[in-house]
Order: sequence, then C-alpha cells, then structure tokens
Amino acid sequence: MDKNQVAQALEEVATLLQLKKDASPFEVRAYENAARTISALDDDIERLVKEGRLKGIPGLGPTITRRIEELVTSGRLSFLEELRAATPSIKLELLRIQGLGPRRINAIVDQLHIASLEDLERACKEDRVAALPGFGKKTQEKILQGLAFLAEHGHRYLYPVAEAEGLRMREALASRPEIVRVQVAGSLRRRRETVKDIDIVASVADDADSAIRQRVMNFFTGQPGVRQIVSKGETRSSIILASGIQMDLRLVTDRQFPYALHHFTGAKEHHIPLRRRALSMNMTINEYGLFRGKEPDLELVPCKDEVEFYAALGLAYIEPELREDMGEIEAAERGELPTLVEERDLRGVLHVHSVWSDGKNTIRELAEACCERGLSYLGITDHSQSVGYANGLSVENLQRQWEEIDRLNAEFAGRLVILKGTECDILKDGSLDYPDEVLARFDFVIASIHSHFTLSPQEQTERMLRAIANPYVTIIGHPTGRLLLERPGYTLDIEAVIEAAARHGVFIEINASPQRLDLDWRYVRKARDRGILIPIDPDAHSIAGLADMHYGVGIARKGWLSAADVLNTRPLEELVALLQRRKASR
Repeated sequence: MDKNQVAQALEEVATLLQLKKDASPFEVRAYENAARTISALDDDIERLVKEGRLKGIPGLGPTITRRIEELVTSGRLSFLEELRAATPSIKLELLRIQGLGPRRINAIVDQLHIASLEDLERACKEDRVAALPGFGKKTQEKILQGLAFLAEHGHRYLYPVAEAEGLRMREALASRPEIVRVQVAGSLRRRRETVKDIDIVASVADDADSAIRQRVMNFFTGQPGVRQIVSKGETRSSIILASGIQMDLRLVTDRQFPYALHHFTGAKEHHIPLRRRALSMNMTINEYGLFRGKEPDLELVPCKDEVEFYAALGLAYIEPELREDMGEIEAAERGELPTLVEERDLRGVLHVHSVWSDGKNTIRELAEACCERGLSYLGITDHSQSVGYANGLSVENLQRQWEEIDRLNAEFAGRLVILKGTECDILKDGSLDYPDEVLARFDFVIASIHSHFTLSPQEQTERMLRAIANPYVTIIGHPTGRLLLERPGYTLDIEAVIEAAARHGVFIEINASPQRLDLDWRYVRKARDRGILIPIDPDAHSIAGLADMHYGVGIARKGWLSAADVLNTRPLEELVALLQRRKASR
C-alpha cells in the first residue's frame, strides 16, 4: 500500500460523503485535506504506520488516522466499503463521467430521476439536462461526450493501478510454499498504457494433488482487498478487487508454466502468426505446451522458459512489450530485435516543475532527490508566463529563478547539474509564450499545448508545425495532449508532426506521467525510424513524480527504443551539445 493509493481512498471517501444528502461539509473537507497531506508526504506510508508516526501530523485527526492505519495494515477500509454500499449504484456510475462532480450528480438523479446511463443519454438528447439550474447546453454536450468516452474506455484502468495490484498479488503468492513459479501476464506484462483486467500465472509441482491446488486458491481468493469471488476452481479462479479490477489466477504444473505464461501474456495478434509459423514447422502451440507432430501423436517440445520456447521456433527471445504483431516475429527471425532501454540507462530528467510554478518541491529538494537516484542532471521546466492557473513565470521571475539555479549549481558541483529549461506554452497561432530573446537564454525549451484543444485538425497541425519551426524549440511536450481514461488528445496529423520534428532536429518526448504516456508507443517507433531522439520525461510536479520515469520506460520499450534512441541516456556533456545543437546552427 503506497501513499497514492491511500490518498485516492481518502478522496473517494470525500466524494461519496458529498453524494449523501446529509453530508457534513466539515467532514468532507477533513478527508480532502487528509488526502492532500498524505500525497505530500516524503516518507513511506507503511513505515509511518508501523512506527506510529501518523499521529500528530497536521491535517490528520484521530479518526482519519485510525482509518488510514486500518487501510495500510489490512488493505481494506471498512468506512469506505460502507459508503460504497450505501451509495445508489447510478451515482457511482455517474462519477465515472469526466466533469461530473457530486453536486451535479445529485441534481441529475434527484431532479430528473435518472436510473441508468441510458436514461441520462436520453435526458441529454431531450434537452432536459440543459434545463437544470446551473447546467446549460454546453454542460449537456460535455456530458454526452463523457458518455461516449465512457462507453469506449470505461472498463479499463490506468497502468499503475493494475501494476500495483498485480505485483502485490504476485508477491503474496510467491511467499506460499506450494508455488514454484509465479508471474504477472496479460496486457499488464506487455505494459499497455491501460489495462482491462489482470492475469497471473502460477505453477505448482508436477505431482501436486488437489489439496495443494485448493490451498493456493483459498489463499488467492482470501486476500485483503477482494470485493467479490467470481469463480473458484483448481486451475482457474477469478476475483474482483476493491479497485474494481478483475484478476484471474491460472494454476498449472511447473512443466506447463512457460507455455501458459506465453499464452496468457498475449497478445492474440502476436499469437496468430506465431502459430502459423509453428504449423509450418510441423508443430502446434497451445496454453499447455509446444508440440511436434500431429494429433494423436503429439510430442512435447521441452522448454524450461520462454527463451527456449522461442528458440524452438527458430526465433530470438521476444520481450513481452513487443508482442503486438508489429514486425517483431520477422525481426526475431533475422536477429534484428533491439536491446530495449532499461531504467538504469537513464542519466537524468528533463521535464520537472518546482514551487516556482505549480510544483510542490523546491529546486534544492528536487536536486537532492535526483542525487539520491544516482542521476547526473535535472532540467527545471516551470510553466511560461501566460499559464496563470499554473503560476507561470514572468520574465522577471525567470531571472530570479536562474539566479537560484546558479547558486545551487555551485553548491552541487560534482554531484548534479541543474539545467535552465521551460515548459513554454504554444499559443493559439503557434507562436511561443516568451519572445525569442528570452527563449535564447534557456538551456533548452519544451514547447507544449495547454489550451484551445478544439481547433480543427488542420489548424492544430499548423499550430504545432509553426512551433516546431521556431529555432529555439528543443523538445515537443506531450504531443497529443491526451489524458488516459479522461479525454482523448486534440486532433492533429501526428505523422506530419514527426516528419517536421525530424526535419528541424526537434526531439519529441515520451511524457511518463501515467495519465498521459504521450507520445503513444505506436508512434514512438515511427519517430525513432525518422532518426528522432526521444527523451523520457517525468513531467514531475513533486519528488514522487520522478518515479513516473518507470512508466515512460515501459512505453519506450513498447516503441522498440534502445538506450541509444533515448536522449536522456546521454552523459551530461553529450546531452548539452545535443540540446544546443539547433540553437547553434541558426
């Protein structure tokens, strides 16, 4: 249980309290404040609970402290479960629509007597929602857009949610004496940006009896945080977790484990051509094995792991992230698969916000955190002047920030170099939010879109292309502006953007924030093939946000990137030369 999960639970309590007709605004505010307090903690939440150090932290009263301790120690929060059970199911459904908060949900349900999402869609199309006080046509249209988005994405979960659940269960199962091997499989193992459910494959000894299998399944279905047991058997059990995500456990013999792990990792699109290849070699693949010959005279091809499985098919090992039928089988046959980038290859971070704009930590605190992570450079990129909601920096404040960075660079000499950057807004017409004479003084410039998302595809593309053509732009930030499971990106010709970036020598980031993961991995490889170096950027607004580099590396791996394809795997001297290359060639 980490602090983000605890904060999310507290935020959910506050939201569900607001859905009650007799909600106390003071109680709601207490949980909202507690969630912010927990999010801002630098220490490990489990350690704080174990050592009894939550007591006395400002913003955490005794009742909330006890409930946090219950959640961290047991994985469950009975008060939250009671609130969920007492909240009408339609209100829980409406919470999933982007932009609908408790006040509007209560108005819709109480005044229009909405009982389903279909009812709400009908009420919108009949203009009954627009007629409610405080709503109007624009709100009604956004609700319809939210309903359409929910229909397409509503049963998926962000990668970090699924990863935390999957790793926790894998660790629990690995502690059991009956288990020989256990691994997370499915789209989670392939590091897809969103996940529908979680597959876990585990093995027991080849001679394990029914009683052993039953003990494992009892342990699995009895874990903390299990909301519902969907099914339970000796080879497969399925549960619904408190987060709402479904988890399946497949239990096989250890001899079957490599084949089952491969099968349940997927993707189906990868399996189809792989099975065709096997048939051409007089072999058959299924979840229980790789067999030579034809029925009924099938002979198992023994494989101790997936490396041997692929070798038996005449292929180099294909990493799970690449198993999407994007040419990986042909590359494995030719021996041309890349050695994928790893987190340990990263030497620094280039997209970080401090308290100078909308970040939570000082530059000094961020620098110390980077040193602790063994990084050698830190790019500070606070927002530009027109971004009032994020406390964007005026030119005068920029000068003061640069003076602070100079002082800190002198202090951290030999440990870390702090680079002067900006996340500069791309304005509606494609110009940048600082004049050229200011842009020229930065070490590097990340140019990003934060407004006017509804421009036509042609206008949005031209806007981005004009920004790319600016000789002071170094990196394009979160190039499509998407927020996963919340909103689609703005519509533009991303291939034209990649082509222009390649022509002008501009880098395109993988924004590692798990809500973004933008550039999409499908385009990452296209950018790589055009010779664009791709920084993996955390877009961190706190020390905790630096850890999001983990998710960006996953997307980089899915995009076939090696360490050589990633900008911030470069040592400092080479990085600085690359950042200055375009400005120097003006």
